[in-house]
Amino acid sequence: MLAVLLTALATTAFAGTYQLDTAQSQVLWKAGKKVGSFHNGDVKIKSGSLETTKDGSIKSLNVVVDMKTIASEDWKDSPEYKAKLEGHLSREDFFHVEKFPEASFELTEIKPAKSKGDYQVKGKLTIIGNTQPVEFPAKIQFEKESFTGTASLEIKRLNWGLKYGSGSIFKSLTADKIINDSFELTLKLKGKN
Repeated sequence: MLAVLLTALATTAFAGTYQLDTAQSQVLWKAGKKVGSFHNGDVKIKSGSLETTKDGSIKSLNVVVDMKTIASEDWKDSPEYKAKLEGHLSREDFFHVEKFPEASFELTEIKPAKSKGDYQVKGKLTIIGNTQPVEFPAKIQFEKESFTGTASLEIKRLNWGLKYGSGSIFKSLTADKIINDSFELTLKLKGKN
């Protein structure tokens, strides 16, 4: 009887909804040219939540990102170039943040992997109003009233219509002007029940 009670407590302890701690959660980005420099920075999370079922399985996950907060870390010591890059990323050439102030991710499927806390995640990623499927590995750990999650994924930007500087589309670009057709995102999420 005691064993049954302990099992029930263990499986229901994590049931519920966890709100993302936007101050403690991060979306980091890294992008670069075919030849030459890379840039990196972050974008602030506006909101998000993770929901579990009574047996502790992950039922849903959504994240909303404030695209108006896109920032460069590699130009911190040069305010002029930092502002120039951030402005360029914010305009129509890239993320057109005035028209599309948010990006979002919505979970569609999650499966446990071999190791505890490891998952294979599928979802819908919306950038500049365009929604495309993504799939990536993630690590999610639960404590009594909180969770942490980390993941890294490669974004093939042409799938979302982010064409600026692509050598695949603009064949006349010289190598030093070509921007890679993919960029990296790293998610570091923290939430509380």
